[in-house]
Amino acid sequence: MNTVKFGAKFEESILWKGLRGSVQWLMIICSVCCSGVLIISTFMRYCMSKNWYGSDEIILIFAFWLYFMGAIYCSYEDSHIKADIVSSLVKNIRTKDTIALVAGIVLVVINAVLIVAAIPYLQDGFLRMPKTTSLKIPLVIPRIAIMLSLILMEFYHVYYLIKHFIEFFRIGYFSTPNEYDYFPEKLMSKYPNTGLLTKAQMDAQRVKEAEEYEHTLHEEDGKEGK
Repeated sequence: MNTVKFGAKFEESILWKGLRGSVQWLMIICSVCCSGVLIISTFMRYCMSKNWYGSDEIILIFAFWLYFMGAIYCSYEDSHIKADIVSSLVKNIRTKDTIALVAGIVLVVINAVLIVAAIPYLQDGFLRMPKTTSLKIPLVIPRIAIMLSLILMEFYHVYYLIKHFIEFFRIGYFSTPNEYDYFPEKLMSKYPNTGLLTKAQMDAQRVKEAEEYEHTLHEEDGKEGK
């Protein structure tokens, strides 16, 4: 079975699209509610000289859900902010993806630890049922968002880790090549269809590009001299 096609089919499944759609709608609803409460509260304060007591607690609940649904969506897109200088410094795409796989394993482990730590936190919310000061909103509501977020983030992290491992060992690499990325020559016989150049070929291409650039500059200087 072609594992890449299998991954593509799964990403077209009802489960995949349903999760994405649900998270998107929750983000939209939370954004609208946060903005709506803020607008109404501002209008009441400055136009009606009244205060909406507890509006900050309502905003906080929706903001919690918005923040953690956003975290899920970033995991779905595999687009979390990363302090990643490896992609800039390392041009051997095989080495770069090896480092990325190790980072992916670490991410899955840390996320699993956070899930374990969040379980008693959620249980405490149901058992003691703490509430907000003014409107008495159960604080278990934002705690549910935390647990749901961690579980779905782990789902996406594990999925992408498996997918990347499969592509790494069957295709040779999985990341999108950056400019001047190359594939190790010693593995070209094992992965002949990577579509990437070797280091020697990439160096030759860079030399050729530099020569063409210099030639263009000389031609422009000659035109200006005339």
